[in-house]
Amino acid sequence: MPKILITGNGFDLSLGLPTSYSDFINILNSLDNNLDIDFDSIYSKSSNYDLISKNYKVFSFDDKKLEVLKIEIKNNLWFQFFHNELEIETWIDFENKIDYVLKNLFSSVKYIKDNIFSKGSLSEDKLDYKSTLFNNDIEILQVLKSFNIITLNKYYDVTLNRNYLVKKYDFFIDVDLNKITQKLIEELKKFKKIFNLYFETFVYPFYNNQKTKTNESFFLTINKHYTFNYTPTFEKVYKRVNKTRFLHGKIDSDSNDIVLGINEIPTNELDKRFFLPFTKYYQKLNINTDFEFISDFEKTKNSNFQFFFFGHSLDNSDKDYINEVFDFVKDLKSKIKTIIVIYHNEESKSKLLINLLSIRGKHDIESLMRNKNLKFLNFDSKELNIELKKDITLPLTIR
Repeated sequence: MPKILITGNGFDLSLGLPTSYSDFINILNSLDNNLDIDFDSIYSKSSNYDLISKNYKVFSFDDKKLEVLKIEIKNNLWFQFFHNELEIETWIDFENKIDYVLKNLFSSVKYIKDNIFSKGSLSEDKLDYKSTLFNNDIEILQVLKSFNIITLNKYYDVTLNRNYLVKKYDFFIDVDLNKITQKLIEELKKFKKIFNLYFETFVYPFYNNQKTKTNESFFLTINKHYTFNYTPTFEKVYKRVNKTRFLHGKIDSDSNDIVLGINEIPTNELDKRFFLPFTKYYQKLNINTDFEFISDFEKTKNSNFQFFFFGHSLDNSDKDYINEVFDFVKDLKSKIKTIIVIYHNEESKSKLLINLLSIRGKHDIESLMRNKNLKFLNFDSKELNIELKKDITLPLTIR
């Protein structure tokens, strides 16, 4: 019965593919500074360069897509904000930063409404303020400037952008929050196009340019594959056709239907409708990705199941999915019901365990490990090979 593989970005990274956040930013940043764009000049920016050089042949890029990318990254507000944010290291950090930007933008807009327009309307010549308007908070000022809500001079004096104000009878009477939201959504859609084009240009060519042969039989027994990635790596590398469901959409710059956003709506006094388009669950429902997940197997709860997590951080950002798997396994009536977390080294194992303890709690994880329903296995171990090859259609022999 079902052997189910669940993968995250670490799955692609283990094969040398440049899919990390740092790869994305560093490679795209290099486009502006690089007159001669070739294989080495681009991938030398990748943290996986040694693995890339070892495992893949040199190839050239699609010039048309390169030109589109150059234009898009130069004009996109989200990209221009993120490419200077040096403290972002992972895609989880990136999503958290989107959340940070939205909170700052919307709370600042509310602050303007409450502290300026509650006192009356403004004329054309009354849009300038000292930075004390936002208590000299440099981070808030830079976020507002990055998204053109305000302009700043060299003394950090603030000027409200009249394009985002409601005008009536030659006076400004309010902040146009709807217009700001629509602009942010429009820019996020364009950012998704950049994201799609990056993968089509700098990741997809690797599938047809492998130097070394991957062991295609490694995941031969997997019946279903769910991925949080946007790439068809499992199908392309392990030749497992029609097994994958893309939980957050699939790379395609023509349709641009991928999930990229925040997990939850922040708690504040603003209308929640302004935040909804940025949430993953809204985007999933809107573009109709495979949001059913493990509920696909609800009718087969008497069957044996094995779940393999590979290259997934098991971070709190995906706790709904993780809880769905763990709750499903706990409710199974079968003899074989295991969750196997695949790791590469002891440091990664430690992080994965900490994340699971944070989501599920000490009692649940201890109980599952004690009963051997939860196992941590090294990618190179014999034990993992045994589990992958195990025939779980047969009843467990009791000795």
